[in-house]
Amino acid sequence: MDFASGIYSLAAPLVLIELNANPIELGLVGTLTSSVHMGMAHFMGRLSDRLGRRPLVIIAPLLLSVSCLLMLILRSVGLILTLSIMNGLCTSIFWPCFLAWIADRLTKGSLVRDLGSFNRSWTSAMLIGPVFSGFMYALHPRLPFVFGAALALTVFLIVWRSLQDEKIQPKDEERSVPQEMSNVRMNLLYAAWVANFVSFFVIANARYQFPKLARELNFSSSTIGLIIGCLGFALFSGFFILQKSDRWHSKTFYLVGSHALAVAGLLLIYVSNKPLLFGIALILVGLSASVTCYSSQFYVVQFMKKKGKGTGLHESIVGAGALSGPILGGVAAQFAGLRAPYLLCLVVLLVAVIVEIVLLKRVDTHAVGLQN
Repeated sequence: MDFASGIYSLAAPLVLIELNANPIELGLVGTLTSSVHMGMAHFMGRLSDRLGRRPLVIIAPLLLSVSCLLMLILRSVGLILTLSIMNGLCTSIFWPCFLAWIADRLTKGSLVRDLGSFNRSWTSAMLIGPVFSGFMYALHPRLPFVFGAALALTVFLIVWRSLQDEKIQPKDEERSVPQEMSNVRMNLLYAAWVANFVSFFVIANARYQFPKLARELNFSSSTIGLIIGCLGFALFSGFFILQKSDRWHSKTFYLVGSHALAVAGLLLIYVSNKPLLFGIALILVGLSASVTCYSSQFYVVQFMKKKGKGTGLHESIVGAGALSGPILGGVAAQFAGLRAPYLLCLVVLLVAVIVEIVLLKRVDTHAVGLQN
């Protein structure tokens, strides 16, 4: 599913650039999608707790395939931006419900392993999608959308035949905990949500604003696809490493410290002009995001009993970062230059670190209890 979305997410901005869209309009591609995702993901997660995961998951790939097919005929900036609303609805349905379906099947021993496998699957698609999209767009501007529609229909058929709702059984580990420990756990979860918000704020700027900067530097569409694909490579690698270790569980150092990688990546984007350096920068950003995303998912599934509600909140926060990032970055690029969005990201990241430190000041003393 994310393979098809990744193909669309690069090809659509490239089409808009050829239609002379300005930076704010480019930012709206991500903003409209993410606003619907943010607003609806929590509702869809809760709805899946009532109706089951399968009926909702089936609808999403059909919506994405329709969006890709419409891109074959639309040549209006306004109409293409309208499709972003449909894409946001698609992601708000699919990801909270699918992640909740995975959580329904988890046992305590398989939590990290299965979440790691899930994360590697969607990040491998995020890695391959933009790369394929860049090369296909170079062959023909409509080819990425044909391929994306075919992939989405394939996902629909797979889900229709294979995904069934799990009968949720109460788990022994979902026992009551002292109120103080419960508050500490929620502080850790809230800090992970703040960290994940800023990670996707940065990622959204990279995905939707970077192509404009790269075009100004005369990078080809295939080169742009390879550079943005570095984000997926870094996320995949980060999730693989985190899956193999439990040292980061409930440890605040790893959560807050991961932002140092993002700072280095953003500074590198601001001063670089070479494709290799941009690729390294996005690898640093992606590694940082792998820690915050995995932490948010892990603590949601571990600490919240209503998995649909929890995964919906997780996805809404992802959407909030991806919503505010492109539009604020677009405004910064329009009025202060194409590198201004990355200075904005640094400011937002600094504020997030301060909030996280306030939330986490009591968590480390309870780390052992959190892991039990």
